[in-house]
Amino acid sequence: MISPEVPDRTADMAAKQKLTFPILWDERSAVAETFGLAFTLPDDLRQVYLGFGNDLAVRNGDPSWRLPIPSRFVVDGDGIVRSVQADPDYTYRPEAETTLEALRKVVR
Repeated sequence: MISPEVPDRTADMAAKQKLTFPILWDERSAVAETFGLAFTLPDDLRQVYLGFGNDLAVRNGDPSWRLPIPSRFVVDGDGIVRSVQADPDYTYRPEAETTLEALRKVVR
């Protein structure tokens, strides 16, 4: 998993969720940017986020308010991307079974 959130925040979340895999920090959303999957939150939405007490500049350690588009990649042992799921609508998440199916194909 790769996240724009600073490592202290993801460590807390990982402990609460009992995650057993590493979470890498995508500082300043550099990886997301490389894949063309980063965007800057507009000013009006920044105010909405701040109204909910969610200061992304602090949370992510990045004053740019850049965020990644939620995405899933399945990469095989040779570094070849075998599946990509990405949608700019952050409320949409692909079904876990879709990702598991792609993983099963890689593991064969």
